[in-house]
Amino acid sequence: MNTKKMSIKLLAAWIAIYVIAGITALLFEFGPLKGVSVTDTKTIYILEVVGVLASLALIPLALRGFKKMVDRLDEKEYPEEKIGKIYMTCSLLRLLAFFLVIEFGVVLYYILNDSIGLYIAAIGAICSMFAIPTKAGIEHETGFY
Repeated sequence: MNTKKMSIKLLAAWIAIYVIAGITALLFEFGPLKGVSVTDTKTIYILEVVGVLASLALIPLALRGFKKMVDRLDEKEYPEEKIGKIYMTCSLLRLLAFFLVIEFGVVLYYILNDSIGLYIAAIGAICSMFAIPTKAGIEHETGFY
């Protein structure tokens, strides 16, 4: 298992989260999505609740659930290649959870014209800082050097 290649791929995916969120913000500020908003009170409430619940569900899953899944890899007697594939899949799912929270927060901020979306995106961004993929982190979590 080449941990350096894995760390580069995962770091590129982690950076892509922020690039896509930035592009989304630019589309709402200057592009074709400028002026798109939701004004119905019930819809606003439902979107806010969905955003908060999504962040409450996905962030702990991405942080703690990932840790538990990786810890179980040590208990199994898998070949090194299979551990690498499982770790990569779990890491990408973890990054997907952060992406969904951050992106949904950015979209909510613009379509609701309310700061709750900004709070959701900020919480997702801060929590994703605990999941920055590094070579040393991958080696520590998988036990391969």
